[in-house]
Amino acid sequence: MPLTLREGSAAHRAYVTTGWLLLVVAALYVPLAVDVGFTPGSIDRPSRIAQLNDTIAFAVAILGLNIVIGDSGQLSLGQSAFIGLGAYTTVILVADHGWSYLATLPVSAGVCFAAGLALGIPATRVRGMYLGILTFAVAHVFPSLVLRFGWLTGGVNGKGPGRTEAELVAPTWVPFADDGRIADPLWVYCLVLPIAVVLFALAANFRRSRPGRALLAVRDDEASAVATGIDVPLYKAMAFGAGAAYGGIAGSMLMMNRPFATDDMFGTRMALFLLVALVAGGAGTIAGAVPGAFVYLFVPYFVGEWTFDQRGMPPVLREAAAPLFDVLDPAGVAAASAVFGVALLVLMFVSPGGLVGGARRLRDRVVRIEPNPTWLRRR
Repeated sequence: MPLTLREGSAAHRAYVTTGWLLLVVAALYVPLAVDVGFTPGSIDRPSRIAQLNDTIAFAVAILGLNIVIGDSGQLSLGQSAFIGLGAYTTVILVADHGWSYLATLPVSAGVCFAAGLALGIPATRVRGMYLGILTFAVAHVFPSLVLRFGWLTGGVNGKGPGRTEAELVAPTWVPFADDGRIADPLWVYCLVLPIAVVLFALAANFRRSRPGRALLAVRDDEASAVATGIDVPLYKAMAFGAGAAYGGIAGSMLMMNRPFATDDMFGTRMALFLLVALVAGGAGTIAGAVPGAFVYLFVPYFVGEWTFDQRGMPPVLREAAAPLFDVLDPAGVAAASAVFGVALLVLMFVSPGGLVGGARRLRDRVVRIEPNPTWLRRR
């Protein structure tokens, strides 16, 4: 029998607090790992810290996509365009006008919110695959617009500040300031992580608010939402705007980590893979954006490495995947894409609700949370 905890009880509060404390400790350990000497996952390398920074940014982007797909029930395949718009907004302001990276965040959010609203208003008239095609067209056109306005974006040469300009250098007062090449990526980590935490908190609080519940009602039953007086087109358009704003901030965070933007960074491949990451993490959940971001960044990375050299794989996984690698051995680079596709199919078969859904089912076998309605708490 699983351990039963009554919601709101002292045991339940201790259970929740312990989980949050573990997350806080893990987040705080990253910048201190080099000094401690224990560096799991190679977090003592600047390249791995840079990957973590990218993962945080993509978690914000996937969270924005979840507002559109998971909360409002609309299909969107254009999130890469808003990420690119936010990235170019930041890099143009930094490189051409001398702005600081943090000062560009509200500008990127505002510009992308307006662009998302401009797309969301006409998008309320279509639905289903037609809406998906419309938004996918936006993702397809964005790189062409970058090239068309090359005088502003740098065109095929890309856009970024000079090598020694606008660097986010770790200040002397942080404990890792003297750690060499890893200090600057760690400083970026210390900047982007609080931004992401605030954005996740805003999304969670919005869900519990009256407009958030109205948006979920639109997703669950549009006809009933109309009958209760909810302005469905307004909420759908605002969901597009909010999701685009999150994507714009994610693009700015990417530029804080790697301050250079090119047209091929924000194309249709990113749009499709962000959707895959959302589903793999758990569509309709706030927490699903985090494992989804790890799937988006690290699964292709490790699959690409293991396709040609399986020695770095965990022993059990290496034995299980050996027949697949043997079959795909002559395929060369294409084998990485095939293995990635098979891995996603297995994940969807094992955990249809994504990684978060699977984790919750495993948790329910050990700990069961018993609801405690308000009318029972008064007794």
